[in-house]
Amino acid sequence: MNTQNASVNIQLKTPNCNQCWLKDFSVFKDCPKEILDEMFVHKQSRQFKKNEMLVRENDSFQGVFCIHEGVVKVSTSRNKNKEFILWFARPGDIIGIDSFVTSENYSFNALAIEPVSACFITASDFNELISNDPVVSRKLMKDMCEKINFIEDRITSISRKKIREQFAEMLISMSMQNKNAVLGNLPINCSVKDLASIMGTTKNYLDKILSDFNRKKVVSMHNKKIVIKDFDKLSLIAIGDEPLN
Repeated sequence: MNTQNASVNIQLKTPNCNQCWLKDFSVFKDCPKEILDEMFVHKQSRQFKKNEMLVRENDSFQGVFCIHEGVVKVSTSRNKNKEFILWFARPGDIIGIDSFVTSENYSFNALAIEPVSACFITASDFNELISNDPVVSRKLMKDMCEKINFIEDRITSISRKKIREQFAEMLISMSMQNKNAVLGNLPINCSVKDLASIMGTTKNYLDKILSDFNRKKVVSMHNKKIVIKDFDKLSLIAIGDEPLN
């Protein structure tokens, strides 16, 4: 990946890790100031354009990415004819923890679905960070377990819920990192095609559901993005308790 020039530009904008607004939302929240200062010296700031790859599946593990801005689609293509989207990484999320733990190649693709800036920490520097701060180590393990639970819950949801309910549940899940989620008018930074891939259905089928959601003023479309208009109604749909009218 050719990010040398972009890295120089974004480095000027990236604050010290102790001053980063994401610190209180990340696994580094309780990390000692001295360790974060040392990590800031060694980390690399990188910028990616929309549809640019951060990581390719089966590439050798080089380090982890801490997302600073933007959204990254994390997926696998073990079935050559079909992509399976695992999750979406947002500001504060770390990509590559599983490969660090297993000491294996990256087991996923990571694609910027909008312009992304990320802090890259090499494998050796990350290993030193973990060794020097067991608190961060425990939080990283917790973060990885939560990702695994999310994927398992989604698989369970697929087997028990209708596509309509799964779709509502997915929209809620993607919006919950926004502290104003319950206020409505939330854009979902993911295409209908990608959402269809997540749930194993077709874009045309989701378009039909979207049309009905729009008619009932649950969501709307703005600049090709889904916007949640009524969080409460969407929640009722997700649990299968949608009003008949």
